Amino acid sequence: MPQSSADNAAGPPLPGTRSAVLPARLENYRFSLGEQEVPYFFGYSCRTAMGELLAERFAGRGAVLMLIDGGVQRHARDLLGSLDRNVKVVPVTIDPNEQRKSLSLVGSLLERAVAEKIGRDAVVVAMGGGVVGNVAGMVAALLYRGLPLVHLPTTPVAAFDAVLSAKQAVNLTQGKNLCGTFLAPSLIACDLAWLSTVPPHMLATGIVEMAKNVLAVRPADADRLTGAVPLIDTDPELALRTFLDIGVKAKIPFIEADPKEKAAALIFEYGHTVGHAIEFASRGLISHGEAVGWGMLAAASIATRLCGLSPADERRHHELLAGFGLSRGRLSAVDRRAVTELLSKDNKRGYLKTDGETVAMVLLDALGSPVTADGRPLIGVPRALVESAIDELHTD
Repeated sequence: MPQSSADNAAGPPLPGTRSAVLPARLENYRFSLGEQEVPYFFGYSCRTAMGELLAERFAGRGAVLMLIDGGVQRHARDLLGSLDRNVKVVPVTIDPNEQRKSLSLVGSLLERAVAEKIGRDAVVVAMGGGVVGNVAGMVAALLYRGLPLVHLPTTPVAAFDAVLSAKQAVNLTQGKNLCGTFLAPSLIACDLAWLSTVPPHMLATGIVEMAKNVLAVRPADADRLTGAVPLIDTDPELALRTFLDIGVKAKIPFIEADPKEKAAALIFEYGHTVGHAIEFASRGLISHGEAVGWGMLAAASIATRLCGLSPADERRHHELLAGFGLSRGRLSAVDRRAVTELLSKDNKRGYLKTDGETVAMVLLDALGSPVTADGRPLIGVPRALVESAIDELHTD
């Protein structure tokens, strides 16, 4: 592994990331995003050890700008007591609403940071779900042309998927994640017990991203995934460790080889073309994980008609997703016309030569086997066929 460095960062890298000694109760994965080595520390009910780890890593920094999801204040308090004895911490609470994930929010946070005298020797910390992580990533990338970014994920989507990426983005009025950049995190740390405190519906739909990994990348992990789901109630530690392991082992080989996720790693966009459109059109009614679930069912329907995906593999999509809280009632409340209009503004535009009647999508011809074009797991799909699949979701 290369030496750790803060990708695009003006300040020094976080110290100690190659230490062989970890606080008790912590384990770690390591992976690389380009030249950046990223340690991912984790444990279960390890708040004291997490505080010790972060206090060590932040020692010598000028300040910590800590952006905190408004719903996880009690988790944040556990850490702030450990941190603010050693370094100046500026905590800022963020409303984790997808509709607020915008350039205007990023701008206001940049102004706040400068007003608080945050300097080039600071670090930006995101504590929360995907919205907070993306906003913090944009702040870190832009402030002084780059500060180190640390993720403390508190939701399943963030912990098992979103933080395993250098992609940072916010929404524009016309669509999701249309404005962004690349900044690899310098460190990720997660107390898996944080994830067990999210509402049951959010926990269930958040694990849909792991179903995506199984269907698109690691079908051999299907039994591990389905076996872990009932353990959420009886053995949450084992369940959450299993989901994390599925997420990391599916994604790391791809993002190490393709750190900007513009080639083979586009496989993790499976279900996202229709899913992002549903999520954005729902204006907060449908979460990211649930929307991706619907997007995968649409993709499977299309692939059965267009790419030779077997009916058995399409059924496997429905079987695997059946226990993850996808609600037909919430979906039926979303304007399908708004969903179809958003297809033309998907952030994968430009990877393939498409016209207004074609949509670029990740599709499978078998579980774990994407259809490729021009070296990417993307294929042009007639827009009418995508709209038909969306109609099926609303009428089944």
